[in-house]
Amino acid sequence: MQRSDYIYMIIDNLMVFEIDLPGDLPIDQLTNHLNKFDDRALKIIAGFNKKFLEHFLIISKGKTQKDIDNILLKMELVSFMVGPTGNLNMLNPKQIEYILTKIDGLKLKEITEEEIGNLSYEQLENDFVGGYEEGQALENQLSSAAFYLYNQGYSKDEIEEKFAEVRDDPSKLDELFSLPKREIYSTPSELQQGIGSSRSTRPRDFSIDRREGIQDAIEKHINSLHQEISEERATKVDEIIRNIKEHVRDKMTIQYERVLKQIHPDRLNLAFKVLRQTKRKSRRLILFLEWFFCSHLLSAIELKVEHWQVSSQANRGQAGVYTAGIDFSRYDKIIIEFKDVKLAKVINIARRILQNPTKRAIQKLGQDLVAETGFDEHLYFTD
Repeated sequence: MQRSDYIYMIIDNLMVFEIDLPGDLPIDQLTNHLNKFDDRALKIIAGFNKKFLEHFLIISKGKTQKDIDNILLKMELVSFMVGPTGNLNMLNPKQIEYILTKIDGLKLKEITEEEIGNLSYEQLENDFVGGYEEGQALENQLSSAAFYLYNQGYSKDEIEEKFAEVRDDPSKLDELFSLPKREIYSTPSELQQGIGSSRSTRPRDFSIDRREGIQDAIEKHINSLHQEISEERATKVDEIIRNIKEHVRDKMTIQYERVLKQIHPDRLNLAFKVLRQTKRKSRRLILFLEWFFCSHLLSAIELKVEHWQVSSQANRGQAGVYTAGIDFSRYDKIIIEFKDVKLAKVINIARRILQNPTKRAIQKLGQDLVAETGFDEHLYFTD
């Protein structure tokens, strides 16, 4: 990907996360500031969530990449640990803020789950010293217990069930720290899908979710597509579509064709090159068709985004809102390298988002495509 793509992603994330720029970093200087960093650093920053982006803006003011390169690498390691698929994903925002203020004092080799977990406990202890309401104190203790139980082999659902009991009866809190260790930490998805089903033992990792509700929602998105295109562009698109159809043959459905005709010729030509390099009988052919199909529909969804301050004197009250879609074409070169299992997960997440689109889910998908931290479908639909 080009460095400009990473810069656009970072700016998109700032808007969607509604992050205010520091007063001494006005919007017209943001791009110049980001251009101080090379492609490797920009890719790291583009994968940051809200807390990490806010911290980056604070520590990078008036500095070059050389000044903060080491802490960027540390932040990347921590972001994997506390991200959706990390073992420390149960940490609350306040703990993450505390950790970010402390990691500069750690050496790179000291950035381990154990050390980051210790920092999270340290934040809890500081809160207790300051004195918190009883309810908040209990939640902080449960956050600590979550880390312990996860490492004891308990699943997220089991932990939540135990927490519900403790919230009803806080005297049971100590019992959480004496629960026996699980022998099996997690069950592979292939086995989970086969449990309770004698009809088939074949893993469904590559299957595409085509349930009726999702299909109906996608059809509505297709019907809402309307774009005036020039005769010259239409001619180019028709020619590329003919080439694609010649290669994919019966795999080109009416839905696929309707959507692909709306794609810009440059991206459509890339799609043709990718498909042409894929064997007709390969499952990846369908997965690639689905990617270009779903990602264009996602790009057409306009999100309400709040302007951040437009000058050092402006504040949120003076800002306005506008609507814009997230250009998913920028992720094409990333997903082309994905294995079939990961690509199928991304597609199914995209299809489920299309059934019930939210700004959070759309932005999260783009963020994880850059960071490649994993694609747990459950984590996109918990709100």
